[in-house]
Amino acid sequence: MSLYEQISAYCSRHKIRLAEKRVIVADQLLVANEYTDGDTLWRDMRSRGIKISPATVYESLNWLVSAGFAERRFATDSRKNLFGIPEPVRHTLES
Repeated sequence: MSLYEQISAYCSRHKIRLAEKRVIVADQLLVANEYTDGDTLWRDMRSRGIKISPATVYESLNWLVSAGFAERRFATDSRKNLFGIPEPVRHTLES
C-alpha cells in the first residue's frame, strides 16, 4: 500500500479530511530518505516548485508525527527537531 493510500485510509477511519498538503509533505520526507528539519524540507520543496508555506510544512509534520506516519527526533548538535519516515512505515510501502 502506498503512503498516500495509508494516509487516506487513516483519514477515512478517523473521519477527518484528507489534506493533500500533508500527503505532499509525507512524500517529500520519503524522497529525502533521511531525517531532516522542517526549514530544510520547506526549502527543498520550494526548489522543486512546490508552493507551500513554512507553517503548512510544520503543521503537516506535526500531524504526520501524531498520526504515526513520521517520527520526530532531536538533533544532538543543535536545538532543531528532525523529521523522517520511520522504518516500520517504510516497510509497509510498495517497492
